[in-house]
Amino acid sequence: MTISTEAAIDRSIYPMPMFASFLVRDLDTSARFYNQVGFITLASIPGPTGVQLIHLRREKYQDVLLTQGEAVTGSVTVSFAAGADDLAARADALAGMPDLAGTVEGPTDTPWFTTDLTITDPDGNRIILTAPRTADHAAAAEWLESATGEFRS
Repeated sequence: MTISTEAAIDRSIYPMPMFASFLVRDLDTSARFYNQVGFITLASIPGPTGVQLIHLRREKYQDVLLTQGEAVTGSVTVSFAAGADDLAARADALAGMPDLAGTVEGPTDTPWFTTDLTITDPDGNRIILTAPRTADHAAAAEWLESATGEFRS
């Protein structure tokens, strides 16, 4: 079973303002994992000994490149906006997949007024899907007043 968001995924090739690159031990296993959690395989790039890179996408500007290598467990974390994704429903759907090779934690509420779902692949790379907690808008605005820095809200 996979979670299908494929109809909404932009399959065009465009300059990517940001993307994550993950080293993985097994390209096929990792690609299957990411397909299960809602990414599509946009392209497989061949090399002299077979596939050398797999380009995955969840939504526009949410790209992950997988390359074969020795991953350093837990060394990479990237956060993506959840968009219209219902994080609780996604967590429930993933919990029902007995063959899921990675782990899913959450959704959990953060002190900075987001709800996060953490997805960890078989090599320890983490993707956090994050959504603002709009029900806490007034509390978030008050919290932001205590922040320091040169920014505008």
